[in-house]
Amino acid sequence: MKRRDLLTLGSGAVAFALAGRGSAIARAEAKRKVSAGPAAFPLRLADLNPDRMWPTYRRYHLLIVSQRDDTTSGALTAAVVEVLSRHLPHARPQLVSAADSRRVGVLIATDQQDVAIMQADSAEALFLAKPPFADIPEAPLRIIVTFATHVLVCRPNFMARHAYLLAKTLAEHGEELPARAAAPTGVVPAHPGSRAFFVGEEMPND
Repeated sequence: MKRRDLLTLGSGAVAFALAGRGSAIARAEAKRKVSAGPAAFPLRLADLNPDRMWPTYRRYHLLIVSQRDDTTSGALTAAVVEVLSRHLPHARPQLVSAADSRRVGVLIATDQQDVAIMQADSAEALFLAKPPFADIPEAPLRIIVTFATHVLVCRPNFMARHAYLLAKTLAEHGEELPARAAAPTGVVPAHPGSRAFFVGEEMPND
């Protein structure tokens, strides 16, 4: 195996392990806040990029975050990864597991991840800075597609061309998913690339 492959594989394994470890840190921090009061400890986040290889790994793999405490989210994310692997293989999709909706929101809001599947209510709460995201104002969030009770979200700087391709692929192969992929709805804005697909415009060239 080439050294570059080893570095990529190693950075991915470390990052996935830290994603779980970060959730434990977040829970410990929450307990301290409850006992000492919310003003005693500011928001502290685990570093998901300790060796500075994570941005490179993210550049060449579409990492889709799911939450372990929601079986629907897990099944949906796994199905999305499978569909994209089959019909959009160049995306190199992979599932990343986070502890809960709070952790998923933190990973997206702090630019540690780009794409996630969240419950629609949780995505709205993150966008509006409502509990459990009241300490994350103006979270950068856009929707690519809606899956009934869940949404595929991303950061606003996610490439429009990529959002278009994701929306197109998932919408055209909805029969392979637990829930059909539909145009974004609700208070969280649609990503421009997704909007372009659903209104019948050409794929953006960014």
